[in-house]
Amino acid sequence: MLRNFTFLIIALVISRFIGLPPNFSPLLATAIFMPRLTNSKYLQSFIPVLAVILSNFFLEAVNLFIFSTIIFVFSFAPILSRKINNLFYSCLAVMLCWFILVNGSVWMISGGSIINTYLGAVPFDFKLLISTLLYLSVFHYFDLIYREFYDSNKKLIDRFIKE
Repeated sequence: MLRNFTFLIIALVISRFIGLPPNFSPLLATAIFMPRLTNSKYLQSFIPVLAVILSNFFLEAVNLFIFSTIIFVFSFAPILSRKINNLFYSCLAVMLCWFILVNGSVWMISGGSIINTYLGAVPFDFKLLISTLLYLSVFHYFDLIYREFYDSNKKLIDRFIKE
């Protein structure tokens, strides 16, 4: 079990460094998709948050308040996704939370015009929305193929947990 989680975390961390455009990674999509991978509410939030924290060790430093807001959004995404229970609407809800909270924290730290802060964030957050929708689609269809191939309703990560 530990080996599988380690592999997933490493794959998510590496995904931030494979030459994709900024704000184009599977991390937020993974956080939204986690309730479909495991029933463990703890793991649903822990895995994406750990991937963000570990990958940020290798990236440019981010203000602690902004980083804390990002971590909050990543830990809250699986909860929101579980409550909404629809990938598309979950994605939109999480992206709205991201847009309001993360950009609000950027504005609080940097000052200036709140309107300019939010307007300046639109191109970056739009790329994040597109990448999240694309990765969610890939995850969704992979999950459908997996369930069909293994003829199982058991969630992928739950298969590796010893009962």
